[in-house]
Amino acid sequence: MNISLAYEFRVFSPKRPLRFFKRHIGYWSTVVLGQENFPKTFFLRILALSANQWEEFYQYHLNYYLEKHPNDNEETFFKVLWQLVETRLKTLMAKDIYASKSHGRDQKEIQQLESFVAFLVSIDQWNAHETEKEMVARLQKELYSALNLVETLKADLKNAKNLEPSDHINIPKGYVLTLADIFLELQKLKVDAVHELVFSRTQAVWMKMICRYFTEDHQPIKLDRLKRYFSPDPDNLANVKHASIPENKKLFKLISAKKRS
Repeated sequence: MNISLAYEFRVFSPKRPLRFFKRHIGYWSTVVLGQENFPKTFFLRILALSANQWEEFYQYHLNYYLEKHPNDNEETFFKVLWQLVETRLKTLMAKDIYASKSHGRDQKEIQQLESFVAFLVSIDQWNAHETEKEMVARLQKELYSALNLVETLKADLKNAKNLEPSDHINIPKGYVLTLADIFLELQKLKVDAVHELVFSRTQAVWMKMICRYFTEDHQPIKLDRLKRYFSPDPDNLANVKHASIPENKKLFKLISAKKRS
């Protein structure tokens, strides 16, 4: 999009004084832009600002654009702005420094535009600043990373499949809660006064282990069947809703063996 088209779309705020930069009000308050002097005056604004004002300057014109074009988005605004600034910068850098009578001012404007360009690159979510060569390089790098990720995921999947059981441990019909009771009792065992023999942060791991590795009469065991017996807070059973294993299913006791000398 060229400069005249940028003006036609009124991407920037061409007929308003630069009120939000109070230090420049006196200078800009009488400026009323027309199509012929809009680009020049717009870049004079950039020339008058410091790097810490880029974000405010950008946001000011973005808000104006979105207000005037509610069906458009920031990406459209950004690309127009980028092309406008890029064109101006290329024009200045192509000047013959020996023939130009405004070399000093041109160099200052180049520095300002390069600073502004650095800011635009830092917020460019759409890679509008990339050349075709840079875009190809980036896409190739992203493709390479994606292929590496695929290979990593394939290896992880293979390792996971190696851990999948090809068979299940079968429990006679009616004895699932007996197994659940054993796992509940197992969690109470300690190897010393401080450390449990087995420890898990949640009870879900025990229920999932039963469902994954065991069957009842060669049939899958449903997780919902176990939830009421594995309390989310086994150390404070009075504070949570749960069910105790029926006494007639508590067929085994886990006891510590006498320590050997």
